[in-house]
Amino acid sequence: MTKRFSLRFNLDNEADRKAWEYLQSAPDSKNKAIISAINAHFETDGRIETIIRETIRECLKDISVVQAATEEPTEGISEDENTLMDSLEMFM
Repeated sequence: MTKRFSLRFNLDNEADRKAWEYLQSAPDSKNKAIISAINAHFETDGRIETIIRETIRECLKDISVVQAATEEPTEGISEDENTLMDSLEMFM
């Protein structure tokens, strides 16, 4: 069974014009291009997170990450803190 659908493009609208231009340059029939675009839109909409994860995983598969050693900050008392501590000792 075949179903028909009519589609119009407003060439004054940028999105419509771009879609029309894509269709004009489609290697296959316009009908196949529209059907493929509709199916791709609805099939990947729910899988976009999976596609992104797979793409990132593929891009990073041969990369190794090494964490650089960081110097621990020394816990020291500054001269001002030392002076404060000395003055507080008078009250003890």
